[in-house]
Amino acid sequence: MKMNRIILTPVALLIAAVAAAQDGMPAFPPAKVEVAMAELREMAPVVEVPGTVVSKNDSRVAAEVGGVLVWLAEVGDAVAAGDTIARIDPRLLQVEVKRARANVANLQADHDYRERQLARTEELAAKNSASATLLDEARALRDQALHQLADARAQLERAEIDLDRTEIRAAFGGHVTERLASVGEFIDVGEDVIRLVDTQHIEIAFPAPIALTPYVKAGQMIQVRSGGIDREHPIRTVVPVGDAVSRMVEIRLSAEGGDWFVGSPVQVSLPSAESLTIVAVPRDALVERAGQSHIYIVADDGTAKQITANIRIIAGLWVGITEGVEAGDKVIIRGAERLMDGQALDVIEQSE
Repeated sequence: MKMNRIILTPVALLIAAVAAAQDGMPAFPPAKVEVAMAELREMAPVVEVPGTVVSKNDSRVAAEVGGVLVWLAEVGDAVAAGDTIARIDPRLLQVEVKRARANVANLQADHDYRERQLARTEELAAKNSASATLLDEARALRDQALHQLADARAQLERAEIDLDRTEIRAAFGGHVTERLASVGEFIDVGEDVIRLVDTQHIEIAFPAPIALTPYVKAGQMIQVRSGGIDREHPIRTVVPVGDAVSRMVEIRLSAEGGDWFVGSPVQVSLPSAESLTIVAVPRDALVERAGQSHIYIVADDGTAKQITANIRIIAGLWVGITEGVEAGDKVIIRGAERLMDGQALDVIEQSE
């Protein structure tokens, strides 16, 4: 036999509860609910502006020496600062280093010889056996050898640096997002080979009307939403230069540790007027019934008390209420959907 399923509305549930009480039957059992504290908060009306998650370090890494590309990191590879992300064939530069070292050794030997010649000439000059002109010539030749040796050492250092540059390294940690060259290509100095994006040090960038700048300042917490995720991030800076045509300025929010994807679109709630101090409750406390917003608080006797929500401000995850709720009241944020006014409660404090 097929049974019909009956769903009772809250009014029907109340009528059933009253009838049960009149018949001596127990009323509804205590409802399990989760609560949070109403609190005084500084709040302001907000406007929604679109923003984008950006990386603080997003580089097209170029080759510093020319040569044939022999290896590239793969797209998606995670790298740390200093890791090799591309490699150029080092053989020609290894030859240059060997030549530079040989040149240094040759000039070092010549310098040592000139030093000994100068010492002998000085001894002869002290005994009046060598002229001043001969002594000056010996000193000049020693100094010339010294300068040539210094130049050769600089060329060796340059050759060693160029050899080291065949290992193209990450200047910061992040992820490889694009290969701009292929293995086997000859790469010129300054040619881009790979794109590297820092995925840890990120910000949220967005344009905002200049008219809103009096209400925002560095350090202020701003609500950000994307894909059902709500977070608060502090303003890092308001760039003090506006566009003459659009009348917009750029604002940057610090977002490190926010677990956002670089490039994600977000909606940012910016204050559009001066803030005021008002009793606020979490947005989850609102219950919509018959086109009217309500809030349930825990009464002194442990039962649910229904209050019409006179909303003044909605800012992010908080709602400013003008009356009926005091700071410190326990507001029901979970389990209020089927509550009845005066119903007994089994209260669960809000988890941190």
